[in-house]
Amino acid sequence: MELTLIFLTSFLIAMSGAMMPGPMLAVTVKESLQEGWPAGVFISIGHGLTEVLLIGLFVLGLGRVLQAQWISAVVGVAGGLVLLLMGVDMIAGALKEKQDLALTGEGVSGTGGGCHQQSAFWRILGAGIVVSMANPTWIIWWLTIGMLYVTQALKFGWVGIGLFYSGHFLADFAWYVLVAVLIATGKKFLSVPVYRWIMAVCGLLVVVLALLFTFQGFQAAVQLF
Repeated sequence: MELTLIFLTSFLIAMSGAMMPGPMLAVTVKESLQEGWPAGVFISIGHGLTEVLLIGLFVLGLGRVLQAQWISAVVGVAGGLVLLLMGVDMIAGALKEKQDLALTGEGVSGTGGGCHQQSAFWRILGAGIVVSMANPTWIIWWLTIGMLYVTQALKFGWVGIGLFYSGHFLADFAWYVLVAVLIATGKKFLSVPVYRWIMAVCGLLVVVLALLFTFQGFQAAVQLF
């Protein structure tokens, strides 16, 4: 696989994965409604940091260890429970009176004060990290397709790894920032009831996925015995 092909295919495959509805998309929509389009940037950075960590583990030869059955069980159950809590919190937040303020808030892109902007930055960055690590589907993707790509890219040394990661990150970044811009731009046309419905639907999506991931985690745990 040539270097150019590594970059292009990495970008295209990552884009196809990013466009699939999932926890990351739901959180991006939620944060963009509350904090504006920069939320997409910060979520992408948090997401990208977790991928740097995984690629580093693969390069160190720990990929096979991460494929162990008990790892799948732990990730499925623990990740599912974390996402379940996040989803329930999103639904509860959509029902609270304070959520009305999000439509008029300046967020991290406005002039709402340095302290708010800094705390929002760290919160959204953390959300990108937590949602990534709590998503078993994301873990499975990296333990299969991702590890295969890293193996191919390693044939070209750090240049190959760099091009693979660059293509992958740019796809995620482009998609989530685009979603954030569209949501943040369009929210001025939303009524409060519609806004709350969007928040609730995003939360419900995360809850459904969380229950699915938890169930799959328990299935993997049962197979250990």
